[in-house]
Amino acid sequence: MKHTSLLLCLLMLATLFSCRQKPEEANLVILYTTDVHGACLPLDFKLNKPAKTSLANVCSYVRQQRKENPDQVILLDNGDVLQGQPSIYFSNFIDTLQQHLVAEVNNYMQYDAMTVGNHDIEPGEDVYNKRLPRQLNMPWLCANAIDQRTGEPMFKPYCIIKRQGMKIAVLGMITPHIHAWLPKSLWPNLEFQDMVECARHWVPIIREQEKPDVLVGLFHAGVEYNSQGNDMDTPFNENGSIPVATKVPGFDIVLCGHDHLARQFDVVNTAGDTVRIVDAQTQSRMVGRIDIHLSRKQDNSYQKTFRTSLVDMADYAPDSTFCTHFQGNIDRVNDFVDTPLGQLTEDLVGEDGLFGPSTFMDFIHDAQLWATGADISLAAVLSPHDIVPAGPITMRHLFSLYKYENQLFKLSMSGSDIKKYLEFGFDRQFATMKSAEDHLLAFKYNANGEIETNSYGPVYLTPTFNFTSAAGIKYTLDLTRPTGDRVSILSLSDGTPFDMDKHYTVAINSYQASGGGDFVPKGLGWDDETLKQHTLDTTPKDVRRYIAEYIQLKQTITPHLRNDWTILPHEWWLRGKERDKNFIHPEQR
Repeated sequence: MKHTSLLLCLLMLATLFSCRQKPEEANLVILYTTDVHGACLPLDFKLNKPAKTSLANVCSYVRQQRKENPDQVILLDNGDVLQGQPSIYFSNFIDTLQQHLVAEVNNYMQYDAMTVGNHDIEPGEDVYNKRLPRQLNMPWLCANAIDQRTGEPMFKPYCIIKRQGMKIAVLGMITPHIHAWLPKSLWPNLEFQDMVECARHWVPIIREQEKPDVLVGLFHAGVEYNSQGNDMDTPFNENGSIPVATKVPGFDIVLCGHDHLARQFDVVNTAGDTVRIVDAQTQSRMVGRIDIHLSRKQDNSYQKTFRTSLVDMADYAPDSTFCTHFQGNIDRVNDFVDTPLGQLTEDLVGEDGLFGPSTFMDFIHDAQLWATGADISLAAVLSPHDIVPAGPITMRHLFSLYKYENQLFKLSMSGSDIKKYLEFGFDRQFATMKSAEDHLLAFKYNANGEIETNSYGPVYLTPTFNFTSAAGIKYTLDLTRPTGDRVSILSLSDGTPFDMDKHYTVAINSYQASGGGDFVPKGLGWDDETLKQHTLDTTPKDVRRYIAEYIQLKQTITPHLRNDWTILPHEWWLRGKERDKNFIHPEQR
C-alpha cells in the first residue's frame, strides 16, 4: 500500500510539474497546402512558361512566416501531389533511381507532415509504399488506408508536433472511394475504411494516450458530403470531412482537400463544440492559414481561439534560393519533355470535346483502338482547357493531350451495354433541349433555378472527366428525346450491322472501367464480379505512353473527324454549342 501511495503521489507531482512546464499562453500558426497536383517547381512544364503559382511561391511565404513567428509555424500538406505535371510523371516512372522530386522539395521546405491523397495511390506501390516513406523526412499519414496483410494502417495514422511547449496531434485520412477510380492492381494490399468509423477509433486513442493541446484533422476529402444524394450518415462517403468533424467530437480544426474548393466555415459537433473547417483549393494557389491562441484556464486546460484565412500565393514571388536549388531538376525534366515524337498538321483543341464530335477526342479514340485492337473505343474529356498546337509534337504536348495516368482496359460488352453506357454518360453531359434557345450542356441548378457557379465558372452537372463519346460505331444523339432514350446506334464504323445482343471488344480508361463516374456500377449495373468476368485485358502502360508510341509510328498526325456520331437536331446543336461557348467564356463575348 505504501508503495502504491508513493507511486500515485509521484504521478500526481509529475503531472503537476508537466502542466507547470507549459506556458500560460501560446500562439501557433498552422499553414497547409492541398491538391498541389505537381505544382512543385516554378515552371509549368506543359505550357513551357513560368507557373502562376507553385511551391516556390509557398516557400517564400513560409520563410517569411517562420522568421516572423519563430517556433510557432507548422507546415502540412493534404495530399494529391503525385500527379498533374510532367515533372511528377518523370519522377514517378522515368527517373526512378534518383530521390523523388516530392521528397526532395518537401524535405527542403521542411514540411512537418503530409496526408496521402487518392492521386498519390495512382503511381502504384513502388512509389507510395516504398520510395516515398523511405525518402520523406516527415510522417506520411493515412489512418484509414489499411494493409490487408496486417490489418493495420499501411501509413502512420497520426503524428505529434510540438511548438511553444504545446502538443499538436495531426490525424490523416483519405477519401475511401479509391475503389471507384483506380484498378485494384494499383492498391493490391489496401482497403479503405469509412472515415467516421476510423476517426471514432483513433480520436480516443490520441486523446487518452497523447493528451494533445490541439487536435487537427488533415483529411484528403471534400466538404460537399451531400453530393450525389448522400447525407451525413452515408457510409464510405467520398467527401467525409464534415461528417467526421460533426459526428466525432474531439477535433479543433479540420483541414480539407480533394474537391479543389476555397472554403472557411464552422460546424458544431455532437458535443456542442465548434470545429473550424478550412479548404485551400489546388495547385499551390492558396495556403490555408490557421492562427491559434491558447490561454491556460483554472483547470490547466487551454482556452483556444482560432482565426483562419486563405492566402493567395500569387502575391508572393517564387523564392530565389528555392529556384536556384532546383534548377537541375528543371533542366532534367525539360530534357525529357522536349523528346521529339512526330508532327501535327493542325491544332487539337481540347474544349471542342465538351460540345460533341471533335478532332481532339477522335485522335484519342484512334490511339486507343490502335493500342488495344478493340472494336470500339470509349473516352472521356480529360483536357478541356488544353490546346496542342500544329507543329512538332514532343512529350511535353502529351500532358495536354492526356491529363491523367490512366491505364486501358479491354472489356467485352454487348451492344445493349454500349448503348446503356452512352445513354448514362450523355444524360449528364447534355441537356434535354426543348427549343433552339436552350443550353446544350447540362449545368447544375440551385434552389432558385439559377445555374450554380464557382471560382472556375458555371458548374457542370457532372465533371468533364465523366463526359463521354464513342468511336468504332455510327450513332446519333437526339437531344429532344427523353433521357435514357436518346442514343441510336446505326452500325459499326465500316458499315457492318450493329447487333444489340452481340459482344464487342471495347477500349476504356481504367478510371471509368473501375467505377469512376458510376458508368459501370450504375450505368451498366455491374458489380465487381461482373466487371471481372467482362475484363479481357489491362495494359501495363498508361494511355499517355501508348499515345506517344502511336505518334512515333505515324510520324505525321493530321487531325480529322471520324464522323462516327451526330447530334440532333443539327441546327439546335450548332446554336447551342455557340451559345454555351460564350456562356462559359463571358470574357470572349
